[in-house]
Amino acid sequence: MPSVVGVLREPEYSPGRVEDDAAILHRTRAALATRGVTMTVGTVDLIERTRPAAVLAMCQSAGSLAALDRAAEAVPVINAPDAIRACYRHETVRRLTGAQMPFPPTEIVSTTHPRASIGDLAPCWVKRGDVHAMVRDDVVFAETAAHVDTVLADFAVRGIARAAVQAHVAGVVVKFYGVADGRFFRCYTDAGEIPASLATLWTAAHAGAALGLEVFGGDLVVDGDGRPVLVDVNDWPSFARCREEAADAIAGYVADRLVATAPALHEPQGQHG
Repeated sequence: MPSVVGVLREPEYSPGRVEDDAAILHRTRAALATRGVTMTVGTVDLIERTRPAAVLAMCQSAGSLAALDRAAEAVPVINAPDAIRACYRHETVRRLTGAQMPFPPTEIVSTTHPRASIGDLAPCWVKRGDVHAMVRDDVVFAETAAHVDTVLADFAVRGIARAAVQAHVAGVVVKFYGVADGRFFRCYTDAGEIPASLATLWTAAHAGAALGLEVFGGDLVVDGDGRPVLVDVNDWPSFARCREEAADAIAGYVADRLVATAPALHEPQGQHG
């Protein structure tokens, strides 16, 4: 029976959400068990102490990613360490800018020595420029140049060296969850009906796979012309709205990887929610 390791997200990268983030790995473990695959869930040191057939990784620290680099030389790591690094916001911006993705103009700036003209981008979103948002104040809508300066100063005080200043896109915000081959894709909005087809949403959300992610989530904004624009992407979300379905799909994806069968790409059989 193959055995895999699930690496939890470090508590410092999951403030107030440790149990919620861990739940997707524990549910995936149960779904893998029905497929004859055992999974041990814990910290990254499990990789060093065992010889897993694959690693499911939610971790994000530099030390953990170094351990994943070593593991990836021998076994599948989902998500790969390079893909996790691609979700550090400064790297996401670098990789998606100019890549013919529906991604709004975004600049990475120093929080201590920002350009004098950066406030001209307001109204805009100011986001911490390293990891995903961990607290509410890590992503702020700034309506004026003065507000941009205030947010950057707050980031600097909190030890955040870089910020992403992103053009505002007006429209319907859509949260998505997916697996790279399209076997699982779910979209949700709090604004009523989503004004775009599932296939159109998938095309935009699939930028996560373009970053190398196999299990991912994020946010789109569907503008007034019905065009989805990717505004955020992250590795291994908690899948809180669709955890049971997601875990089963992820388990199937992992099992397919373990038997070295490449799942045929197909249009996602998802649904709006």
